[in-house]
Amino acid sequence: MGKKGQQIMNRHFVLLLLGIWLVGCSTAEPTVTPTTVAFASEIQIAIATDDFTAGTPRIPFILYDGPQQVSDAQQVTLTAFDLSQDPPAPAWQGGAAGYNDYEVPYWVAYPELPQAGFWGLSAEIMLSDGTATRAQFTVEVKEAAQAPDVGDEAPPSQNRTLATEPDIEKLTSGDDPIPAFYQMTVAEAVASERPSVIVFSTPAFCQTAVCAPVLRSAETVYDSLAGEVNFIHLEIYKEFNPELVLADEVAEWRLSSEPWTFVLDDEGRVAARLGGPVSPRELTAALDPLLP
Repeated sequence: MGKKGQQIMNRHFVLLLLGIWLVGCSTAEPTVTPTTVAFASEIQIAIATDDFTAGTPRIPFILYDGPQQVSDAQQVTLTAFDLSQDPPAPAWQGGAAGYNDYEVPYWVAYPELPQAGFWGLSAEIMLSDGTATRAQFTVEVKEAAQAPDVGDEAPPSQNRTLATEPDIEKLTSGDDPIPAFYQMTVAEAVASERPSVIVFSTPAFCQTAVCAPVLRSAETVYDSLAGEVNFIHLEIYKEFNPELVLADEVAEWRLSSEPWTFVLDDEGRVAARLGGPVSPRELTAALDPLLP
């Protein structure tokens, strides 16, 4: 971004660098990753994933009041500004969907961001007591996705399964894992002619309370759709001791953060890419169009 673009950003979206994490975990290092969060009034917004592309990207975010998560927001309306313009002009306005069936309440918007670059988003937030407040944040949008995008063929990973590694504790860091999540390779799921849910997460080594529940969401949906959909959990690390070693599939799928949940159709193409938090309700909605 040039000097002019930086000046525009500074003028219209005053940003403070917090010691709050990108709400998700970097896969490059098992450490917290700082993010840029914008302040307005008492509410702050933390973006819950990365890898946004031009079009209508899924942008999940979490509302904070200081260190506390805001759980009583009733409505969030976003306005998107193209920060390459001087002054930035409103380019899109629309609502976000809230998900409270997750350990950490979060919101998801699909703004129309037609070109790559930096976009500012202004959020009007209606709280349960009827008061309204505003907050602002920015996202970087790229021309092409790094991880597989909607419509792409899923990488046919030959991930470890219970058939090749009978010790389930080497396949997942989760407590009380469901063996069905470790029965198939992605390649086998793609060839099965059934929809599939592929969850990349590390339950024990995630750095925040936001990403750990993703696997539990998939397990909840599995309870009702086990006969119709393949479910696969891919651990972020292939070795836990004495050091954390990234799994081969993280590089194969070109992931720069975790967690990620990919929903594949019956041809093995990505039907939905859900970075960051995913509630049972949101995952079920992504699967519904693919079911008989």
